[in-house]
Amino acid sequence: MIPINQYKLYFYITFTLYCIVFTSSVVLSEINEEIIINADKIEIYDDGNKINAEGNIKIQSSEFLSSSDNLIYIKDKKVLNASGNTIIKDNLKNYYYFDDFVSDKDFNNSIGVNAKIRLKSGARIVGDKFLRTNSTVNQINNASYTPCLQKNYIVENCPGWKLNAKKVIHDTEKNNIYYEGATLSILNIPVFYTPFFSHPDPTVKKRTGLLMPKLSSDNILGTSTSIPFFYNIASNHDLTFTPTIQSKADDYFNVKYRLLTKNHEFNIDTSISNNELNTGTKNHIFIDGAVKNPFGKFDYKVETSNNDTYLRKNYIYEQTIFTSGLNFSKEMENSYLDFSSYVYKHLNNSTEQQWEYVYPTINYNIYNYKDPFYQLDWRIDNSLLNYKDINKNFKQQISSEVFSSKIRIHKNTGLKFENTIQNRLIYFNNSENDLNQLRLFPQISSKISYPLSKNVGNKTELLEPIILPILAPYNNYNNNQSITSNNIFDLNRETSLSQWESGPRINYGINWLIRNEVYTINTSFGQSAKINKNDNSENSNEISNYFIGNTLDFGNTGYIKTDITIDRKDLYLKDNNINSSIVLGKVKFGFDYDYETLNKIKTSEQISVGAKINILKDTDLIMSIRKDLMRDKSIGNAFGLHYENDCLALSFDYFRDFIAIDDIKNSHGFSFTVTLKPFGTSKQAGKIRNFGPDL
Repeated sequence: MIPINQYKLYFYITFTLYCIVFTSSVVLSEINEEIIINADKIEIYDDGNKINAEGNIKIQSSEFLSSSDNLIYIKDKKVLNASGNTIIKDNLKNYYYFDDFVSDKDFNNSIGVNAKIRLKSGARIVGDKFLRTNSTVNQINNASYTPCLQKNYIVENCPGWKLNAKKVIHDTEKNNIYYEGATLSILNIPVFYTPFFSHPDPTVKKRTGLLMPKLSSDNILGTSTSIPFFYNIASNHDLTFTPTIQSKADDYFNVKYRLLTKNHEFNIDTSISNNELNTGTKNHIFIDGAVKNPFGKFDYKVETSNNDTYLRKNYIYEQTIFTSGLNFSKEMENSYLDFSSYVYKHLNNSTEQQWEYVYPTINYNIYNYKDPFYQLDWRIDNSLLNYKDINKNFKQQISSEVFSSKIRIHKNTGLKFENTIQNRLIYFNNSENDLNQLRLFPQISSKISYPLSKNVGNKTELLEPIILPILAPYNNYNNNQSITSNNIFDLNRETSLSQWESGPRINYGINWLIRNEVYTINTSFGQSAKINKNDNSENSNEISNYFIGNTLDFGNTGYIKTDITIDRKDLYLKDNNINSSIVLGKVKFGFDYDYETLNKIKTSEQISVGAKINILKDTDLIMSIRKDLMRDKSIGNAFGLHYENDCLALSFDYFRDFIAIDDIKNSHGFSFTVTLKPFGTSKQAGKIRNFGPDL
């Protein structure tokens, strides 16, 4: 009996060990103090103190997850020794790859060989030896760092940029990466060495430090170099200081400050020159902000400079009008209130005609007011305007306009009637001729159309003849309106509040729409006729010219838009405007053409062309040109070569500008910008000029 029992005991022990050694096994330690090990084979020695594991090893602890081919774990020393395809994933979702790896069980202090680290952002660090201390500091020797994603490399094994260093230290608590003996390489070409360097890791949204420099050169300013310094005051406000050094012009220093709170946005943009050429110190100050409050939205802005051409000469900004003022607006359930007061300075005008004032303009509009008599929905627009023009004439206008429109469709004929009643009452005061008047502009109109629709498969065709008779009294307060294909069916072509298009008139024409899954064609043809007050008056303005507008829309492929005016008497081309944007494979093309005549004499003809050609992966050739065809003179041209991927932007641009205004002379030059994108933006890469359509 004893031997049998001994054999049974031996069998049970052997079966248990077989299950542990030759099947997928699990070793559990004390909860929250040890680790969980899964493997194809596990052997336990020294009374459970030493564990050997082989094959498909998975380790789980509260601090990391791991996999490897081989593992030795010493329980009393709490030391892991892994080898063969070792992969660690920490709680920050960073991955570590090693050939050999030794660590405590909490991944606080570790050593690794042939380290490859992929941070959560996708950035990578590769080096010979890995040392981790205090659970937050990783040191990698003879290492390279790059944030560039391998799938976006323009050349195999060639990241956009990388930093090679004797030591790379990543502090995951301070979110900083430090380098000792670092060399910056762009497209594997070493360009810069520094004995010490540091930058925030990719988890940091913003941090104090230098941003990417910008380099440009032209015949007027010489070589210009800008090196921005970013100061992160707090998470909601920061400051950027940018000195710009120029070899042929005054240096200038720019400061930008931003503040954002729950209810307030505030920005300052200012610069000052150093007067190195003894032409006087020049400066500019731009301020803008917005305040949210329970009463509405309040916006304000200030734009000023002590020199009218300073910003344009130095390519800081291209604007020709400075705007300063404030605006308050409030949207209510059925009404809208707007109060604004602005000052405008026209930089290209003479000193006597630069300033224009609006102080103030008040608008109070009421929507969807239903009258109790006819049950019509009315819109009531009320406004007050005090205005001083560039000739120092003062104008005051107080007006109220009522507007109601209703659409009716005749069931038997299919005719569509859009009937409109409107009336504007205005008090007008003009100091130019000492005029005080009360003006009334009533008007009744009906837009009559007969939509004809045809559907065949995915194709829809709509032909709509339109007649728009308008009844309005004659008045002496209108200009010669510029009638175009865009406003041929407008009820009132006058844009001034104190004026109204005069007299009875009728607008008529045809709209033709064709649409399918590939393209949309929208063509309109129209003309306007007036009934003159005096029978013996000249009839040149009684019937307008012919207006033809056409839009061919190809969706994502682009569009072609044309507006044509044909003289009704002599049938010659009076005006022509063409705008187009087309994408053909890797080429995006833009084209603008403007042609104007007066009494058969050409007064203006310009053409501008722009193109963006993708010549290589992430690499575009950009070109633009504008020419005055009437004078056969070029206005400007530019071309550039731009490379941009997820981590690097390179741009080289050359331009020639033939425009000369005041002391702004004809210029030509180039700009070259390198942007390491985690440390800067490519949105304003250098002093790029564009003379063509906006692509």
